[in-house]
Amino acid sequence: MPDHPALPVLDLRQIVAIDALARTRSFKLAAAQLNTTQPTLSRLIAAAEAALGVTLFRRGWSGTEPTPRGDVAARLCHAVVQAVEEADAALSAARPAGPPLRNTLRFVHLLTIEAVAREGSVTRAAERLGRSQPDLSRALSEFQSRYGLPLFTRTPGGMQPLPAALRLAALSAQLRHQLDRLPGALRLLERELTGRVAIGMLPFSGQDLVPKVFARLTLRYPNIRLICVPGSYNGLTEALRRHEIDRIVGILRGPACPSDLIETPLYAERFTVVARQDHPLADGVERIADLADAHWIVAPLGTPVRSHFETLFAGSETLPPTQTCEMLSFAAAEQMLVETRSLAMLTYSDRSLARLRPDLCELRTPFPETPAPIGLTRLPGEEDDPALAAFDSGLAEVVAELHGAQDGAQDGAMTRRPDAGPGAGP
Repeated sequence: MPDHPALPVLDLRQIVAIDALARTRSFKLAAAQLNTTQPTLSRLIAAAEAALGVTLFRRGWSGTEPTPRGDVAARLCHAVVQAVEEADAALSAARPAGPPLRNTLRFVHLLTIEAVAREGSVTRAAERLGRSQPDLSRALSEFQSRYGLPLFTRTPGGMQPLPAALRLAALSAQLRHQLDRLPGALRLLERELTGRVAIGMLPFSGQDLVPKVFARLTLRYPNIRLICVPGSYNGLTEALRRHEIDRIVGILRGPACPSDLIETPLYAERFTVVARQDHPLADGVERIADLADAHWIVAPLGTPVRSHFETLFAGSETLPPTQTCEMLSFAAAEQMLVETRSLAMLTYSDRSLARLRPDLCELRTPFPETPAPIGLTRLPGEEDDPALAAFDSGLAEVVAELHGAQDGAQDGAMTRRPDAGPGAGP
């Protein structure tokens, strides 16, 4: 019975579409890159997902993000695209003009060239592929005309492949081998914990939590897609509502939490005044007036840190000179203090204060010690998600190890429920 090689599960157009979308994270940018329309690109991706029986992309913080299975497919698709481009470069001397192979090449072309090169006969190649001889002849003629590549010469012994045909036949075998691995690679993920965990991280609080939890998840579940998104409170809450992220870690809003979100406390840090080691006030502050005369770097209006800062000076005759410094990195904020002679109010745990960088110091002030509740903010009514459950479990482990059970955090109490009325600002 003739051997009829099956076409790969994905067409080259779908492979190129997957590769472009995975790299640009945007249907608009990928369509422009491929010189096609967004509806056409959407149809190619949908057809690929239907052929594989999996979801390859989903909407996320950075645009259109690959799913864990999409990551596997995208890596393999990129390898295929690279192989096609390498073959195109190798054949460029033999064809002075013509469209790039990646844009219009089809597997049917490659299989035809490979079969004729192997059999030395269009008739035998047609039998091998289960197609008619005229069909293969038309495919070869079409290919040679489109790409300006001579492929075979007729000899008494049959069809003699030219170097271009040998290169394309090798490419055909290479691509089929790569794509034959894709279904098996996707099946392997069925036995693994997969999914996406996207965590928004508020600036200047809980800075060590997310990296430590992600490190554990990476070791335990290497196929979970992990995303950390630093940002402002308003930006992250909107991303949470759009399901672009799954959780927010940082200072809780308490009564001012929006009514459609839920907060869960984890532990408490404390509001702390920090400066460089050689600051004139580094030896301690006895009067609030001394602090009012200093220059401050403060968090933006509407944040818990800024609200607390203004509350502390509410009874003084003058507010200190301030400069809003919107940095999303704790390390960047500390470096700003090193480069200036300013003071800043940040939040630290006792553990992180004990490890404060040596060129900074905590100032002793007349301010009362005030806790800054650190916790999770999320949407209510979430569906069960094993990947998110793994994150929550890992987070509980890290909090217990670093901070222990504080402020009743381990009882899972909610400081804000969606059925509560609107609260006042902090």
